[in-house]
Amino acid sequence: MTEDQLRYFITIVDTGSYMETALELNIAQSSISKQIQALERELGVQLFNRQRRRIELTDEGKQLLPQARHILEEIHRLTNMAQKLQPGYKDTLSILTLPVMGYFGFSVPFCRFELENPSIQINLIELEEPQLFRRLLSNSFDIALTYWPENNLAISKNLFVPISADEIVLAVHKDNPLAKLDHVTPEELKNTPLMLMETYTCVSSLCMAFFEEHDLVPDIIFRGRPETIFGGVEAKHGAALITRKQASYLLANNVVLIPVLPSITTVLGAVVSKHSQSDPKVKELIEMLKVRNNG
Repeated sequence: MTEDQLRYFITIVDTGSYMETALELNIAQSSISKQIQALERELGVQLFNRQRRRIELTDEGKQLLPQARHILEEIHRLTNMAQKLQPGYKDTLSILTLPVMGYFGFSVPFCRFELENPSIQINLIELEEPQLFRRLLSNSFDIALTYWPENNLAISKNLFVPISADEIVLAVHKDNPLAKLDHVTPEELKNTPLMLMETYTCVSSLCMAFFEEHDLVPDIIFRGRPETIFGGVEAKHGAALITRKQASYLLANNVVLIPVLPSITTVLGAVVSKHSQSDPKVKELIEMLKVRNNG
């Protein structure tokens, strides 16, 4: 039994897919399958029901999963303890982040923090939202920078610290008739070809909740990353609902940003793992991120 085999087993359960596990861990899917089969042979039980198209644990797999998680956590704890005994060891802050570093200027406070704290290094891991939220469940991080769905706060044992308030705006080409408006209403969005971010993003969820609240069936012509949909606006393919921070970073001379009324607000913040909430260095770094975006 190896650490990798346990990691593959747990990640398959968390992602619900061999393919997603391969993408997340950057391992060939065939290698993952072989390692899971080897683990099953060693344990003498079948972990997954292969008679179903959907990934499903067997009864044996369900019983062994909590112990597998515990063992992997203990391996990580032992590894961390051993690293601290090595000469020249530096404490590590594990930071998960959405692809928002440029929009919020986080590289500057990160570099400053490491310069002022030479005994600490930052391990920065950039993830898309589905992967990041799965990592939140493991508590194998110190800070996660994300748009956090409000309804998750009640069930989370982690702490959410707001860093930067934001709002979703409509980006339109300057030749679009909407560009002359001071703001746009749900009624004015009704017949507007819209480009939105991917369905799995918090920003998209906020937009869809706005549409539902105002009985609006949007004309969504494309979904993609912020820079892609913003490029579509420049090319006059349609309008885009995007956060002001993202749009301001990408802003071009031929694109106009229009507030949406009623406003669609969002907050980017730091989710602090329960084991890091009392760490003064974690608090120091978060304060630096807040000053960068509110100073």
